[in-house]
Amino acid sequence: MSNELPFHSSEHICETFKLALTRNEALFLDDSFTLMIEKEMEDHRIQPMRLVQMTAGLAVPMELLEKVGKAVVFTINTQDELKEYTIELDISELLMIREVSSSYIKVGEEPVGFNLKRKVCELLYKEEIEQEENNRLVSHLLKDIDMDTNISSDGTKAETNVNQPES
Repeated sequence: MSNELPFHSSEHICETFKLALTRNEALFLDDSFTLMIEKEMEDHRIQPMRLVQMTAGLAVPMELLEKVGKAVVFTINTQDELKEYTIELDISELLMIREVSSSYIKVGEEPVGFNLKRKVCELLYKEEIEQEENNRLVSHLLKDIDMDTNISSDGTKAETNVNQPES
């Protein structure tokens, strides 16, 4: 089995992402994760510390637990409930957060699942969506322009005709 991430955009592999977490988001993630450990067994499988169930949806590495733990401590020790703590994540950590962030999950009135899903997807896909939109716009603007470039036998540009539709 390959250790490669099932992600189409290879430029994201070494990139780091900054994710700001609210108190409820940090608490939700802390409740959703369990520590990933490797047991000394013949099959060398990675196992969670506790059974993965509704209270611990995903086994994650210690580094991610520490980042989320810092966000928990920071956000519960501030008087400002809107104060967020920003963590820096690699692509695999960001995808782990995406996996537990079901859009229907609420903590109190805060839609933490939806908010986390939105934040993660924006980090992953916002630039690509903007590029697609720019490409569509350029394509739309250029659709009626016919550019014909002729190259002479000596390799220099002989003539360029730009034919625009008549108004």
